[in-house]
Amino acid sequence: MAAIVANLPETLKIRTVDDQVLEVTGKLINESAVIKQIYESKKDSNDTEITVPVKYSDLKTVMDVLDLCDLDTPHVLSTSKIDQRLFIEANQPAMEFLNSVWGEDFLAGIDLAHSLEIQRVVDLLLVHVMNLAKGKNTKEIRQIFGLRDDYTEEEEDEIRKRHEHTG
Repeated sequence: MAAIVANLPETLKIRTVDDQVLEVTGKLINESAVIKQIYESKKDSNDTEITVPVKYSDLKTVMDVLDLCDLDTPHVLSTSKIDQRLFIEANQPAMEFLNSVWGEDFLAGIDLAHSLEIQRVVDLLLVHVMNLAKGKNTKEIRQIFGLRDDYTEEEEDEIRKRHEHTG
């Protein structure tokens, strides 16, 4: 979890580039280094609205993911498989929600979470992608993610031969 800012309001309205407003809690704001910085740089501390240059739908999706997380628990993602399993279990509602977000919305969520420095959501999205690809071959991964197959059979065979020692 990011460092807690003592003067965060209970709720804050975020105006987006498409001139829509999303009301979020201080806990959600606290997860984003960028949104906290925008809030802290406001001239009027009584103002309960900030503008963030993002699309409403993308921000709403990312905030919906965060809202399903236990924000009172510090966020830590380890590289060990056991800790990742525990991370997935601890964030099961958010992981299930991510199953309903796909295509351009999913990619926009990754980009926005990274841009706003919301590490908890970045990690959830990356773990979700890893789980989708786990145990799949190249063709299945291409199909899941809608990727074109730009290689001929001969080129794929050559690549496999070059990387036999890494598999």
